[in-house]
Amino acid sequence: MPIPDSVLAREYSLVMERAYAFEPKEGDLTTWKGFVPGITNEGEIPLEFEIKLPDSYPSLPPVVQAITPITHPNLTNENILEMRMLARWKESYHLFQVIVEIMRLFSKVPARIIKTEAKDVDPQMQLNPLISQKEQLDVILKQKNKELEEIKAKKTTQISTRSLQKEKLKHLEDEILNVESQIFAIEQQFEDYDISSLEFAKKFYSLKKRLYLLETQS
Repeated sequence: MPIPDSVLAREYSLVMERAYAFEPKEGDLTTWKGFVPGITNEGEIPLEFEIKLPDSYPSLPPVVQAITPITHPNLTNENILEMRMLARWKESYHLFQVIVEIMRLFSKVPARIIKTEAKDVDPQMQLNPLISQKEQLDVILKQKNKELEEIKAKKTTQISTRSLQKEKLKHLEDEILNVESQIFAIEQQFEDYDISSLEFAKKFYSLKKRLYLLETQS
């Protein structure tokens, strides 16, 4: 059964807001391509990845493949990425969180570039990932400025009760998502021994309490 359009639209919106270095491949929202900055034996360079969403997503995790020829402890012989988040997948996780986790992983665990036959490299091709990211940032900034102008233009407009409730619900959903992301982040920090068990417990239960209060309002 194909992934519902509502799920794909939600994932697209979240990636554009929170992990803009990736974009759909040829307009296909089930296949994403993008670059993450990675530490390698040749310095920090952009590494290209492709993410495919299975038909049963989000019940099953995405499949992440490295396109840049590298070796890494978390890559299989087929260049498929294996990491804790994908192994312990939850339906509540989102695509943008997968991208953020890829970035975090390759900023901590170095990769090794696989040497290929020497060939002339077009400098423009090396700049394309950065240009693409800049263009996406420009689009987001223009959109935000447009939204701000629209808000200013409505300063004397009365907002209906229905639209106000819709805005409150959207704000509430965003708050819940932010808290869930914070919980996920500290769980990863604790499993990587980046924070103590006492610090983890204090933050975890504080966030859980916050999440409970938000969910009771939804």
